[in-house]
Amino acid sequence: MKTEIVLTVSQSKRLIAQGVVNHPVVKAAFNNGNIGICRGTTCSYVAGEFLGYSLEPFSYTTGITLPREPYPEINTPKNAVHDIVIRRSEIHMDGETVIEAAKSMNPGDVIIKGANALNYEKGIAGCIVGHPMGGTVGGFWGLLYGRKIRLIIPVGLEKETASDIQTVSNLTIEENPGNSLMPMTGIIITEIEAIKELTGADVYQMAAGGIRGAEGAVRLLVEGTHEQIKKVKNIISDIEHENPF
Repeated sequence: MKTEIVLTVSQSKRLIAQGVVNHPVVKAAFNNGNIGICRGTTCSYVAGEFLGYSLEPFSYTTGITLPREPYPEINTPKNAVHDIVIRRSEIHMDGETVIEAAKSMNPGDVIIKGANALNYEKGIAGCIVGHPMGGTVGGFWGLLYGRKIRLIIPVGLEKETASDIQTVSNLTIEENPGNSLMPMTGIIITEIEAIKELTGADVYQMAAGGIRGAEGAVRLLVEGTHEQIKKVKNIISDIEHENPF
């Protein structure tokens, strides 16, 4: 049995967030270990799934990409939100950063970090780095390997790029006055993995893009049993009214 679905960027972010919190590695760390959620638009949705409520837009983001004249206009968040660190299912937002938390993490613990680019078939994501100290990803990258932390990368298929991330990464650090692109490997969770995790169905990307609010959208073909397709339709029904970020 098959069904075809179209997801806007915000719907994709919500779906991916649901896939992240239901991933076995994340669930194990939630119950028995530690999780650090980095800032970002997709990670805002992930944080909301753990908290049980949506965070105020732009209160948990960093390094966002915007047009010259954003529309609608962006309002400054009213409330500051500290980095979210979860220890044995207890959520902490007391000022400790994800980088600081990573210094005491153990094998099997999890850091969740979004991405700006994706080579899906190669299993490589890319993160734009503009800070001279390497930003968030630069702050935990050595700890990731030294302490054997699992990296979860929630990223929408809209971030798929035509160029090889490793090649472009090398170019961005050669006499380039702008940002660098840092390759990242880990457990990549797109709309495809999210649907598989939540329903067990197989997922294939058919197309991408659209207009009048569907810019960046993805068109997916889902194949599975009657029960799996029913689950997919229920999930889509729940997120179809997701507002743009």
